[in-house]
Amino acid sequence: MKKAVRSTAVPIRKRARDVPREAPNDGLGYLRFPTRKASLDLALLGLIAEVPGVSGYDIMKIFDLSMAHYWHAQPTQIYPTLDRMEEFGLIKSRNVVQRNRPNKRLYTITPAGERVLIEWLESPFEGINLKHPPLLRCRFLGHLGADGAIAVLKEERRSWAIHLKRYRELEKNYFADGKGYRDVNAMFSMFTLRRGIDWMEENIRWCDWTMSEIDRNRALFPAESTKAALKPLIPFDPIRHGQTARRKAAI
Repeated sequence: MKKAVRSTAVPIRKRARDVPREAPNDGLGYLRFPTRKASLDLALLGLIAEVPGVSGYDIMKIFDLSMAHYWHAQPTQIYPTLDRMEEFGLIKSRNVVQRNRPNKRLYTITPAGERVLIEWLESPFEGINLKHPPLLRCRFLGHLGADGAIAVLKEERRSWAIHLKRYRELEKNYFADGKGYRDVNAMFSMFTLRRGIDWMEENIRWCDWTMSEIDRNRALFPAESTKAALKPLIPFDPIRHGQTARRKAAI
């Protein structure tokens, strides 16, 4: 009988990237670094997990109703993304033949897709890398003068009001019956819609405040706006810039 040989293998040390990292947060504790970032793939995984056997058309409809106020995606992005997800084994599909109607493909999440979805949901807080075009433009509105800046902000306010009206209509049509939520997914969908409504209301209040501040501080603006001081553009003259001579020399 052979004697048991004691293993002398050295345990493999975890690589730095395998160890959960933490970041200081100004005395508020520590935050874990995100390991998986939000994406259209994950958004679609979540929808398919909620509605097994959903068609691509219905996915786009649900996406527009319940997610467009916080995650932007073109319809042309959705089907290629679904094809890629199926190729990776995250979802599976089956074709359904219909009479007098176009055939449709129904999608269902796979166990591998469920694992990816849960790993993302349990991953550390990602935060946002904000790119906010209206705020970027606002930073330089002083170049338009007081009236020009107010005109831009009035247009922005109208845009927020249009979004707010749409969100309130969604709330009225789907969540204002007083009967509570039909299921847990509807409850969390309402959470995101409520956040969108609050955000639009805050944007409108901010526009009103900025316009009143501009009006109250008109003395800060120069007498002439940058736009008014712009010189007219000089049309390109090929003869003046030697283009004709160079073209003849090249022939």
